Amino acid sequence: MQLKVVLPSGEVNVPVEPNSTPGHLKENLKYSIRVPPKLIKLTCEGRELDDIKPLVAEPNNLQDGAIIIAEAREGVPEEPARSPASPKAPPQPTMIKKEEPPKPKKLKREDVRPTVASGDVVKGRVLQAGRQAWKPEYLEGKQAKRHLAFMRLEAVEESKSYPEHGEDALPICLGDPQTSPVWTAAAVQMKLGEKAQFTLPKKAIDFDPEGLNPTDSCATWNIELLTIVDVVDVQQDFSQLLHIENAGGKERAEDLDSISVHWRMRRWMAEGCPCIASSRERIAILPGYGLVPIEDTNAPPVSVSMGEGQQEAVECIAARCGPGGRGHLYLKSEAMKSNRPQGCVVLDVEVVAMDACRGPGSAGWRGWQSLVAERETGDQWLEEADQRRKQLETFGTLRKSTGDSKDAEAHVSDQVHKFANNAARRYRRALKWLEADDQQDKKNQLEKSTVQIRLAKASTLAHQRFGDAAENEAGADEKAAVQEALVLLKEVLTNAESSKNEQLTYECLKMTLQVWIQGEDVDEARKVLERLLSIRPDDEQLKSDSARINRLESAMNLKKGACTIESVQKDLQAAITAVDKAKVAECVTSLHDMIKGGQVTWDTVRTLKVGKDVGNAMKMGDADIAASARKVVGEIQALAQRAGIGL
Repeated sequence: MQLKVVLPSGEVNVPVEPNSTPGHLKENLKYSIRVPPKLIKLTCEGRELDDIKPLVAEPNNLQDGAIIIAEAREGVPEEPARSPASPKAPPQPTMIKKEEPPKPKKLKREDVRPTVASGDVVKGRVLQAGRQAWKPEYLEGKQAKRHLAFMRLEAVEESKSYPEHGEDALPICLGDPQTSPVWTAAAVQMKLGEKAQFTLPKKAIDFDPEGLNPTDSCATWNIELLTIVDVVDVQQDFSQLLHIENAGGKERAEDLDSISVHWRMRRWMAEGCPCIASSRERIAILPGYGLVPIEDTNAPPVSVSMGEGQQEAVECIAARCGPGGRGHLYLKSEAMKSNRPQGCVVLDVEVVAMDACRGPGSAGWRGWQSLVAERETGDQWLEEADQRRKQLETFGTLRKSTGDSKDAEAHVSDQVHKFANNAARRYRRALKWLEADDQQDKKNQLEKSTVQIRLAKASTLAHQRFGDAAENEAGADEKAAVQEALVLLKEVLTNAESSKNEQLTYECLKMTLQVWIQGEDVDEARKVLERLLSIRPDDEQLKSDSARINRLESAMNLKKGACTIESVQKDLQAAITAVDKAKVAECVTSLHDMIKGGQVTWDTVRTLKVGKDVGNAMKMGDADIAASARKVVGEIQALAQRAGIGL
């Protein structure tokens, strides 16, 4: 439903949910009236609305199109009168322009970045004297630092300014190969704070592949060099520029520390750097705009865990700032692309506080509470990884991977590995804390066993192969993870049996079964399955595990068959070359038995081009060999048909 809200500064039409309350509305109005929600009075037709009752229910009874008067309650102190020295009104909250698109990239041309010769960039009259000279140092090649210049530019003939709002500044990295060289050539001729008029070559201006500088066809420009700061070039390729405005306290966040931050994402382009996302985002009702996202300066900070990769750009800044520190990361369109808008952006981060819980004896240590919190964080990551693993397995049973789906599968597979690795790191830290605490009571022992079982699951899941990769041999890292998991589970099983904890014993054996299956050891997996069935013969999950073992055994036989058929194929090739008909007949018969017996896959037969060698055998002129070879060809065709329908 639509309501008309009359504010002291104007009217605004607001869409609302009928079941929402006046209290919800006040939360959005506080930014316009500038008083806390409890001090806002909402009236309709002379009666005050009840904060906790729905808008359409008794006693509010609002209808679509109702007019609401919003004002501060009587007795609320007014804002102090502004002195003549400060006539400006209080600043409006920053609006978040989520729909602000990145500046379209210019079409790539065959020519490279233009060069400017001495005399191409001509400095004219000085419009404002500078205050301080500066020395160019980090303009070319790989450098750990760069010069980031903040400018204001005016295209005189076009009557256009960059950025478009005069209170802002345009950041340009001097020497950046993805910006026009004219701005660097102008900056090296200026002092900080200076404003001067320049004549620039039009062709050289028109180079802007990332949308970071103006490209107007204008020769006369007024350039103001506000300041230059030295920034860290993280990758030494101009793609990630880090400006630490304030380093904050001496303490620095370490791996897995929890930090409280405020962050803001701005679009980076010549026209300006509007805010497009913020951790302080709230919804406000503003006259002339309606419901709009704004930044609430009183919003609480958000928590980020270092090293978990969910906020890579935030972590990059927070790793170099202590509490009270502030930094800015300038990112090109291809830099740190995960969890951020497309295009070039600027990330502003303010580090508010740090929770440095690093085990027994550290400042943030809270004993058992810290242990449980660490394990529960690992549980959350493990659940996320397991859900995505199930997605992959479900998808794999529904359809065969195609070119269109492989990228999506690879993305989900990467998420499984990433989330499982985050879980494993949490479990390792919790296990380290438990061992450092060195308490042998029953509660600690049970918690340690629980962490060990989940660490075994997380560490193996972090290396599990999916899709086409599952057909390959396990790598060294996966084999090491399997062995580590088996050692952990053996210790848990010993402790569970000694304490006669049947539930823990069963959970440990179930996890051991999964590890043996991933390790492709059919015999050991069957031994564990038999023991599990002896404990709980009615467990339906064990039937699924039995089927998995059978599929594993079939897959292992197919792998062995692939090696065998390749060996037989080589023998056949040698026999054909030597015109050894007896050996050829033997090899053709072996191929027939292997293919008919389902010991090889169509992919193996096709890749090895077995049919070509069988055809060569048919051409030897021996009727018996030709008859046997035709049978092999028939089996190959049948195998191809079964593979085509997914059998």
